Amino acid sequence: MIAVPSGSFLKEFTLLAERAETENETIVIQRANGKNMVLMSLDAFNAIQKKLYEASRQRTEQEKDSP
Repeated sequence: MIAVPSGSFLKEFTLLAERAETENETIVIQRANGKNMVLMSLDAFNAIQKKLYEASRQRTEQEKDSP
């Protein structure tokens, strides 16, 4: 994970986007207002979403099985 100021992000977008995709890097974009953002590849995002879904599903199954 790397953090970059928003000005640098705008100047280096193509390079950072490529790094997020090819190196599976997560990039924190630091904004002046403190409302930071994250750039990651779609594959990385989908993997996180899948894990969250599976954990939620498992929790639901456990709640059904408990008396």
